[in-house]
Amino acid sequence: MIIVLLSYIYIFMICLLAGVMVREALSRFIPIPEAQTIGITGVITAGLAVLTVYAEYFSIFYKVGALCHIFMLMILSLGAYKYRRQLSKLTISIRKKIHSKEGLVCLITALISAYFTSRGEYHTDTGIYHAQAIRILEEYGVLKGLGNFQLHFAYNSSYLALCALFTMSFILPFALHTMTGFIMTLFTCYAACGLMKWTSRISHVADMARLTIIIYGITILTGLQSPATDYGTMYMVLYIMCAWIIQATDSKDKEQDIPVYGFLAVLSIFTVSMKLSAAGLVVLAIIPFILLLKEKKTKQIFAFIAVGFLSFLPYLIRNVIISGWLFYPVEAIDFFNVIWKIPAEYMWHDSAQIKVWGRCLYDVNRLGDGVDIWGPIWWGEKTFYEKLLILFQVVGSVAAALHFIIRAFRKKIRADVAIFYITVFINIAMWFFTAPFIRYGLAFLMLLPLCACMDLAEDMIRGKDALRTIMVIATLIIFGNWTLHYVKVDVKHFAAHVKDSYYAVPIPFEDADTDEIEMDGVKVYNSAHEEVNSYYYCPNSCYLDMIKRTELIGSTIEEGFKAK
Repeated sequence: MIIVLLSYIYIFMICLLAGVMVREALSRFIPIPEAQTIGITGVITAGLAVLTVYAEYFSIFYKVGALCHIFMLMILSLGAYKYRRQLSKLTISIRKKIHSKEGLVCLITALISAYFTSRGEYHTDTGIYHAQAIRILEEYGVLKGLGNFQLHFAYNSSYLALCALFTMSFILPFALHTMTGFIMTLFTCYAACGLMKWTSRISHVADMARLTIIIYGITILTGLQSPATDYGTMYMVLYIMCAWIIQATDSKDKEQDIPVYGFLAVLSIFTVSMKLSAAGLVVLAIIPFILLLKEKKTKQIFAFIAVGFLSFLPYLIRNVIISGWLFYPVEAIDFFNVIWKIPAEYMWHDSAQIKVWGRCLYDVNRLGDGVDIWGPIWWGEKTFYEKLLILFQVVGSVAAALHFIIRAFRKKIRADVAIFYITVFINIAMWFFTAPFIRYGLAFLMLLPLCACMDLAEDMIRGKDALRTIMVIATLIIFGNWTLHYVKVDVKHFAAHVKDSYYAVPIPFEDADTDEIEMDGVKVYNSAHEEVNSYYYCPNSCYLDMIKRTELIGSTIEEGFKAK
């Protein structure tokens, strides 16, 4: 726990510096939201995004290790000196929060997070590829055709580059895996501190969005030690959507609309690089584009596009290097014919597996089954609390429709609120018709019923006390069973591991029995257990059949892999 908490402090400081630097640098080209508008969380989030992009670009040319980290610290040191006044103001603000009730809430959240991050349970995919992908980034950077060695490595995610930047394995005798815990702490504190002021607000729609962040934290608490791409992506989605609805309903400074919505639009584009399943989030970019177009600020439009593109570009480059495809596993977009390209038949099978597993069919030959066939099967395999969540999407949809009908009669429809719900609906539709694993779309599935029900309640009821009562009742009805289930899981896990000896150093990555294999005279590794791809051997695959159908491009691992 101690090492985890120290890691949190270090990441916080680094991200704060990076966030201040990127805001000041970009202020010359695009409207930047005021620090008091987006708060410390917004600055830190900007820092997380820019450090992720930095690690991605660096990985294209070299490994994400000591040199990458030292170079980052050198740049940040120069920035800290140049922007020392801005940093001083933020530091004063942070100190005030530390000595307030908000500070106590944040401390409790950090301690809970650190406990579970130091001894939680690893996500299945962390064993299969997350941990090993991070290790490969640390040892080699991005390898050509790595997806041939194991197809899961082609699931490119910028989040893994960020995690590799902060494993600190180049200086510590073990690798840290604290990024998910840090992000949980950051956004839970943001949500909880915002809810502490709920009695002062007329509208509580944004409070419902804040509640989703807290409920999501309870849901994944036991998995915080995993550098899982699902977790990082869902937290970013929840933050962006929450900050968006806050600006739309709570903010009285509408001069900040373009800067805030522009900032969140760029973040939404960046978030797609964390996991392709969040692609529908980019719909949010329509609002700042329209606002800038109305004001005829053409240069700023192109500046925003350039910033968004540069934040997404390394993801595209890494895709091509790892798999030979621009978007793996999307066969429709085929621009490259490189020697390391993953064969289309392998990619089709991999893509089909994701879809049929999400639909609970477990047979790629049934990919063509219609929703009338797989829908009942999928529904039948859901737990009670998952079924409730899905049913409440219908309630949320009806509530949203009634809300906009009422607003249309009153001629009070706001475009920014409308795009919020459009984004939610598009993402839910994409989730359902592609790979409907609950965890892939959980952020949007949580947002719709809570926010829509509160919006409808505010259309029909004016009293503050009544609205707050409705807020509590709606949350209990919609997520009472869900939250209770995961609270029981969390409490059980807490009690079972309280005597574990991880109060100083966190639990290490999982290991597995591993065999050495010769590939064209070069040593590679294969884990005996197909769901534990050991972090401690590199490069390692947990699927022997994938290794056997792969060969080296040249005579070294650094030159990459290709299909036989």
